Order: sequence, then structure tokens, then C-alpha cells
Amino acid sequence: MKVYDAPGIRNVGVVGHGGCGKTSLVSALLFDVGAQTRLGRVDDGTAPTDFDPEEIERKISLQTALGTGEWKKAKLNLLDTPGYANFLSEARAALRVADAAVVVVDAVSGVEVGTEKVWGYAVEYGLPRLLVVNRMDRERASFERALESLEHAFGRGCVPLALPLGEEKGFGGVAELLSGKALVYADDGSGKFEVRDLPADLKERAGAAREKLVEQVAESDEGLLEEFFEKGTLSPEALQEGLRKAVQAGKLFPVLPTSAARNVGVHSLLDALVDLLPSPADRP
Repeated sequence: MKVYDAPGIRNVGVVGHGGCGKTSLVSALLFDVGAQTRLGRVDDGTAPTDFDPEEIERKISLQTALGTGEWKKAKLNLLDTPGYANFLSEARAALRVADAAVVVVDAVSGVEVGTEKVWGYAVEYGLPRLLVVNRMDRERASFERALESLEHAFGRGCVPLALPLGEEKGFGGVAELLSGKALVYADDGSGKFEVRDLPADLKERAGAAREKLVEQVAESDEGLLEEFFEKGTLSPEALQEGLRKAVQAGKLFPVLPTSAARNVGVHSLLDALVDLLPSPADRP
């Protein structure tokens, strides 16, 4: 068995309101890192972290389950937690031993009661957070509306790290703000994608979103703010490092769009897990 030192480990609790697709998201993450040979589905009873017969029958998580895999030479320990009110104590217990949280919201419903509860647990334990707007392939899904819901509930620190390429049935990829590239996915759940230039109709919006991201990263650190005022922007290296520090300090909460069921947008989340979230060595 491969041994990982502390800096090469990410212990992450995946939390959110019931029905937002946490288990499906963990399934897609495990499939894309090669820990599973097929994309497990809750509806089929094949999700790797919903293995209890009662969970399979009810199609909901009743207990926390661990999924592990490797990405960019880091070991990911993903704690898939229940989201329904009767089982939220499981989510709280999972966050107690995690080093960070991925808070999942539904692209139609946005922030719900369970979202606010698990957010409160993460605040209580001082955990850095990533936000995922999942189920972007649903009818009436809206990244903008979900983002507004997040900002209203949790503040302006909720800042997009990627924008969706299309919505509802047309959701087919993401535009990454750090790389300035579009990841366009195959429509077969394989997770395979092509890296392309940003579509012309998205460049202006992506540019504005990236500018907002740069400004908020600069505001999180005095040294970066000086560089921003002097140069009008931040270098890619300073932006990446500043973002990592701001996330780990709990000042910024990057938001990413995904469709776990169609396995779209998951690779950007994997990169963020490794690049932005703390290892056990980074935590007090």
C-alpha cells in the first residue's frame, strides 16, 4: 500500500442539504480519479458510498461513508455525509475530523435549510470551504441564481472559480477563470473533455468574473493589494497562491458548477481540492 506524508493528504467532508447530489458527486470524483471502474448511480443502487441495503432502497444516505482516491499525487479522503435532517449528526461528526468541507447546493434550489446547518458546522470547526453548484443539467437550473443565493446567505466571499458552458440539458462544460480555457465534455458520462479557447459569447462575462476574483484575492492580503494597485492586476502565480491562502484562511469560498450525473465539471473540482484546500500539516 502506498504511504502518503501529511502534506499529500486532503481530508474533505462533502456536505449539503438532502437531495443536492453529494453521493453522485463523490461517485463521479472517485470514477474520474480511477478509484472506480464505472460511474456509480444512486438510482441504480451502484453508488460506491451508498452500500447499505436500506440506503439503496431509499436512495438516500443514512450514514457517513469514506471514499478514497489519488489526484495529482495527493490522496483524497472524501467523507460522503447524509443531508436529511434526521441524520445531520453524521455530517457534523464527519466535519469534526475533516480538514475542509465541500458544500454542495442544487442548481435549482440554491441554499436550503440543510445547507445553512452544515455551513454552521464548518464555521464552528474553522474549516475552509469550497462551494459546488451541482445538478446543472436539471430543468430550470441557473448558476447565476444559485450564486446569488450563496452570496445572500454566506456573503460576497462566495466567488466563482469557473462558469458553466450552457445550462439545463445544454450544460456541457466549464470555463475556468484561472486558466482562461474552456473544458468541453463528451456527452457520455465518461468524464473525457477537450480543452478549447473560451467561446466568443462568454469572453466578456468570463473576463468580468476573473477581474472580480482578482480583486477579491488582492483584498485578502495587504501585499497583494499593493501589487494590485501598482500593476492593476496580479500575476498568475500571485493569484494562485493568494487564492490558496485566502481559501485556507476562510476569507474566500470558490464556487464551481458541476453535473455529477453527467460527469461534467468534476475535474476542475478535483484540481481545486488539491490546489486550494489544506492538508493535515496546514491545520492547527
